[in-house]
Amino acid sequence: MFEIRPLDLSPTGLEQTARLLRAVFPAARHLDAAYLDRLYHGNPAGETFGLCAHQDGELVGHYLMIPIRARLFGQEETGIWPFQLATHPAHRLKGLFSAFVEESFGLCRDRGYGFFAGVGNANSTPIFVKKWGYQCIRSLDAKIGLGPAPQSGDDGELDLVRLWDRDSIAWRLTHPARPYSVARSKESARLYARGPYGIPVEVGAFPEAVVPRDLPRLPSPRPLRFWVGADPTRSWARSAYVDVPARVRPSPLNLLFFDLSGAGRHFEPSRVRYEVFDFDAY
Repeated sequence: MFEIRPLDLSPTGLEQTARLLRAVFPAARHLDAAYLDRLYHGNPAGETFGLCAHQDGELVGHYLMIPIRARLFGQEETGIWPFQLATHPAHRLKGLFSAFVEESFGLCRDRGYGFFAGVGNANSTPIFVKKWGYQCIRSLDAKIGLGPAPQSGDDGELDLVRLWDRDSIAWRLTHPARPYSVARSKESARLYARGPYGIPVEVGAFPEAVVPRDLPRLPSPRPLRFWVGADPTRSWARSAYVDVPARVRPSPLNLLFFDLSGAGRHFEPSRVRYEVFDFDAY
């Protein structure tokens, strides 16, 4: 029924894909050819690639695989952040979602990638876990509080940590729909995006030297801040942060992992770090 082929990265292909994504995600106004060009090209961790599906000459599906670097059980490794599994509304429930996922396993193994790691919502998580054996490591915390979030600690004892360097941070910050700002101190730089109700969301914190110098400073902010992620090295007990009630969250976010190596690696929820900068919510 569907013809699945590699992504078309030509200007025409980018525009066709942008039209499809706007049909699938109508509220995401940033989904244009320029946004896709940024995703497909320039990733310092490796060439972004993926799959598309056609029926009767029409583009009806898109699935993107973004290479990432991470440290797993003390060893640096390259894996895949699966992204934008999108099916045109007129072609849902016809098996294309499953066809994309199952095709991606062999495609990524053949290219030498060791794992998938990403975030699923309440609807997609049970499918990935029950049908394909993904591990749902844990739900991400969502907190709101006053001032900067507690400082992240040493990650040397953690078993899963996404790795960033100067080049990959700069690439990540080119997201066209999310103007970022920074609050710098002597040795660190905290990155912020505009969140719900205009409240800043802390998306990540890095050594000051690796964060681009041309980022605007965080405006004199209202004291409220959001933080979303999983980080057992932060101490929240004496902070001015509390959990965002589940009933007011738009959707639970779950950290998912699939081992392409065949080793059956499994993670304890208390030994992983995964924050907003590691996925594309902001």
